[in-house]
Amino acid sequence: IDFSTTVGSSMVPVFNASGDVLLFERLTQRFVGFKRGEVVVATSPKDPDARICKRILGVPGDKVVVGAETRDPYQVRVPLGHVWLQGDNRATSHDSRHYGPVPIGLLQGKVRAKLWPPWEIGPVETKVLPA
Repeated sequence: IDFSTTVGSSMVPVFNASGDVLLFERLTQRFVGFKRGEVVVATSPKDPDARICKRILGVPGDKVVVGAETRDPYQVRVPLGHVWLQGDNRATSHDSRHYGPVPIGLLQGKVRAKLWPPWEIGPVETKVLPA
């Protein structure tokens, strides 16, 4: 079990842009792996000293359509040993659309609950969203 705070608006409205305290755990992925729709904390693929918090939208073998809302959508197949991560707030999120599939080894754990602010305490839902 570990804790992380939010910085940035990539997961708004699930998490506030700053100040939320999240509880994440590192155990269950060792037994059941990661699934589409789970919110995870990961080491940033661009900055090994930073953590990111995103939702898994693709697992190994999935075909993810990127830019479906644009004139030039394209497909990416998630390679073995990787996941496709995106923030729920697509307009502000810097995610797999920018840096590609993320190695599973960078995932630190699954976000299970929001602990702060107190009026928003509760579990974090697994939701399968389109890419």
